[in-house]
Formats: sequence, structure tokens, C-alpha cells
Amino acid sequence: MPNVELLDENTIPEELKGIFLKLKGKYGEVPAPMRALANHPEYFKIVLNKMETVMGSDALDTKMKLALAYTISVLNNCEFCIAMYAQQLHDAGFTDKQFIEIIAMIDVVGSMNHLNNGMLIKPGI
Repeated sequence: MPNVELLDENTIPEELKGIFLKLKGKYGEVPAPMRALANHPEYFKIVLNKMETVMGSDALDTKMKLALAYTISVLNNCEFCIAMYAQQLHDAGFTDKQFIEIIAMIDVVGSMNHLNNGMLIKPGI
């Protein structure tokens, strides 16, 4: 159960109604995190602006951004985000092998990070 009320079209502040309609049109529903953030309209707008800025940039392609978002979500153990980004990656054509490779990268790099940290191996040694 969430710690805050998940606002909906009937309970959101008037200033967010247009944004909620836009999100509903894009995702078919307003994602739960955005419904939670609606309790603080100013911060809601900041977060949405950050997301739109990063996802709208062309410095990285969309698949790369989704793969990074999925990886970070796995590392942070965010079930909501893992499910959301996995679906978006499937929709973008990601294969099962590509999903396994992301997890394999987390395994390999994470293991080496732990080895280096445990052995106090630093750059330049």
C-alpha cells in the first residue's frame, strides 16, 4: 500500500488536469508514481520536466535509454519500474537474450566491483 494517496482525475489539483490527460493518452493510464507526485504539484512538474528533457534528448537512442532505465531499476530493486521498462523494451523489440545480457552485465561488472573493493584495488595501481 502506498504511503501517500494516489490522486486521480477527480482529486488532482486543477493545474495538473491537462498533464494527467496527456499522460493518460500516452500510457493508457496515469502511472502510479505520477499520481503520487500529484500531491505536490510543483515537484510533479519538475520531475516530469526532467523526464521529458532526458528522454527527449537525442544524445542516446531510445532503446539505450530504456536499457539503462531498466538496469538502474533492477539495481534499485524497483518492481514498478522493472515491469514498466521491461514492457517498453519488449515493445521496442528487445529480445529475451538482450534481457539476459543486461542481467549478465550487472552480474559480471558487479562481481568485479566487489572484487576490486574487497582487495582495495584502486586506479593507477
